[in-house]
Amino acid sequence: MDSAALLIFALEIPSLLSSQYRANSVGTSEIIGIAVLPYVVVRLMVRKPVQTAWLTGLLGLGASLLACFGIRQFEIDTEPLANVGLTDFVSFRSRLIHPIRGWVPGECFTVFLLTLPFACAAAVYLWRKGSKGKGKTVSVVLTLMPVALLAGALSLSLSRAVFWSTVLFFSTACGLMAVYQIVALRTCALLLVGALGGLLVILVCESALYPDIFKAYAGSHTSQVRSTQGRLNIWSRSLELMRGHRLWGIGSANTALFLTSSADQGETTGFASRAFSLPIQVLVEKGIIGFALYAAFLFLVGLEFHRGMRSSPSATSGRNPRSPRGNEDRLRLRNENAGKAMRCCFAAGIVAVLFRELTYSSLLEHTLTLAIAFTLAALVCADDPV
Repeated sequence: MDSAALLIFALEIPSLLSSQYRANSVGTSEIIGIAVLPYVVVRLMVRKPVQTAWLTGLLGLGASLLACFGIRQFEIDTEPLANVGLTDFVSFRSRLIHPIRGWVPGECFTVFLLTLPFACAAAVYLWRKGSKGKGKTVSVVLTLMPVALLAGALSLSLSRAVFWSTVLFFSTACGLMAVYQIVALRTCALLLVGALGGLLVILVCESALYPDIFKAYAGSHTSQVRSTQGRLNIWSRSLELMRGHRLWGIGSANTALFLTSSADQGETTGFASRAFSLPIQVLVEKGIIGFALYAAFLFLVGLEFHRGMRSSPSATSGRNPRSPRGNEDRLRLRNENAGKAMRCCFAAGIVAVLFRELTYSSLLEHTLTLAIAFTLAALVCADDPV
């Protein structure tokens, strides 16, 4: 798996040499090269659950501050629209939450979605590891606040892919904990109901302030229909483009250039700023060889995750739980389960982001986005020795 990650970086050398326009590809090669570094650092240094918990806590706290900024910005930008009687915010969603300079709103929401697993992992770590009592309850509630803030910001995205990816994240995290028997099936069901119920409460509260938010996810607005039609057209043209550059592709960051230059005279090209699908983007820009390498990396991450989750917990049978040895085993088992619960959150985060990227393409656009994704992959496969 680590070799596959390094090969992804090494792939940029032949990809750059075969690029149809190298000036565009240099930036992406730098992004991938820098983003692989956090993966290596995490694999080498973050090994114990407590180290992972500290990292997730810090990233979750930073993400909650970013979410607060996004929620406040949404409130400020919708006020002038509401003052003139415009309440259909779906048509104006690209202007309601302004991202970091140089980004677009869709990429900003990808960062929110990528950091959601870190916020949840901190909460499940305290829940599975801490002792019973009021102190544990207060700690878990406090760590759930960043989760609520991120869920609120994601619900204000007015993007169906972002919202349903959030739902998929909570469902996958609870499902994985049930499959690998980290907690009882009944407990997982209660967790899922609580998570989805909390998301529904957030959505209802936001809908009380902005009535058309529910419609953004339940109906089909004119802007959403046009967006779907535009994506289908771009995917078709992208696949046609790939057929002429099957092995190595056209080079990183060249999709928009080729799509715009190949458009018909009467065709709208405003939507062709990207491939709007990460698998298609990788296939077009890096060819069959690059697509196979990225797919192999994800497969190996999943395989390593499964292997680590199936490892046997510490044996405690035959020992008196009140003895010093039995108490040590009980603490060890609790620590192992806490680490595995966090890994379920990280794996669910990757699944949710990849689901969102089926109809978007933002992971390879910025160093921060790709670095967080690689960090998630590294934490999914952490050995978690106690």
